Amino acid sequence: MGVLVAEWPPVPPEAVSWMLPELESLADDMTAAILREVPEYARPDDDSYARVVHQAARDAVHQFAARIADPASPGEPMARMFHDIGRVEAAEGRSLDALHAALRVGARVIWQRLRQKARHGGGDADVFARLGESIFRYLDELAASCSAGYAEAKAEFTGEAEHLRRRLLDLLVADPPLPTEAIASLAGTVGWRLPRRVVAVALAVPFSAFSNNGSAGSLSLQPPDVLVGLTDREPCLLLPDPDGPGRRRLFEESLRRWSATAKPTGGAASGVLAAVGPAVPLARASASLRWARRALTLARRDSARRADGIVQCDEQLATLVLLADTELARMLSGQALAPLRRLRPDQADRLAETLLAWLESADNAGAAARHLHVHPQTVRYRLRQITELFGDSLSDPESRFTLQVALRVRRLVATTPASRSDQNQLA
Repeated sequence: MGVLVAEWPPVPPEAVSWMLPELESLADDMTAAILREVPEYARPDDDSYARVVHQAARDAVHQFAARIADPASPGEPMARMFHDIGRVEAAEGRSLDALHAALRVGARVIWQRLRQKARHGGGDADVFARLGESIFRYLDELAASCSAGYAEAKAEFTGEAEHLRRRLLDLLVADPPLPTEAIASLAGTVGWRLPRRVVAVALAVPFSAFSNNGSAGSLSLQPPDVLVGLTDREPCLLLPDPDGPGRRRLFEESLRRWSATAKPTGGAASGVLAAVGPAVPLARASASLRWARRALTLARRDSARRADGIVQCDEQLATLVLLADTELARMLSGQALAPLRRLRPDQADRLAETLLAWLESADNAGAAARHLHVHPQTVRYRLRQITELFGDSLSDPESRFTLQVALRVRRLVATTPASRSDQNQLA
């Protein structure tokens, strides 16, 4: 478990013969200095903690003296102990800064005692230098063991926390929704405060955006309480409190950065395509995700995608309503626009475009012409043809509304890969 940083310089065993008789006093001095100088370890009301620090200091000095006396003596027991200490630091949520500071303080105490011995007893300056080097190499070994244990525990804790957060996301977007009480305990375990409102995001992510374990290496979302589910067949995100100051802006900026760095695959026109659902109460998270996925399906078929790869459901509500049931929408459009089937496809396209522009322009041929970038006389000529096809329905309010809906559906369907065959069916 330990990491041998480098080979120690040769030191005569008699150079550390004084350490074992003074082992207790050395450990006392090291413990006092650590508790005094490292605030995280200063626990005046916890004698047991001071005893733990004292025992670790004593064992470390004893092992150091043993290694000098016999370079072949195993260092694994001490490496395992400091490896475990590193794991404890991670479990208690501390950084390694305090532990490394404690090691440095302990090494300094030994070095100071060594200098005192050298001043009173003389001795070989070269041996003294090699002994000092050995102390600091030993410090490096212990620090490396601590770091290894710390990193190992952090990886385990992170993996478990990510698993629990993914499970929480699954529960929140379940359909039918679960009672809030059923997920409150898990939310508390992962430290996720239940919000009043959420926004779900559906993602179409190329495989190249993921690392081997299914996580997105380049995905660094803000705010940090976003729940991420990227390993599912239909990846998604959940943003809590979307109406908080600056939260949605930070979130969407994160999505845009990720979209810009993700590499497209399979000839896709863009890297990451995200559909942001409407903001809903927490209990309706599944509805937000359902509409986001619907918008994503429509957007992936759309050749005129948003440049940043993000589609906002709030900006597409009319489209989502019209195509909530695509089959029903096609049936409505096919019935209402049946007269166009008598024409060639290019004629049907021109008249459908003109009729929609005229209806949207409140029967103003000039406004429709400007919208279509044609001469007003051209619009009037086409309107005479349209009147022959549709007759009195052009003056009936309910029929006009149905025609406008049907024409919008026709235009939306025209963006799909099978647009021509679809239009033939609709008109």
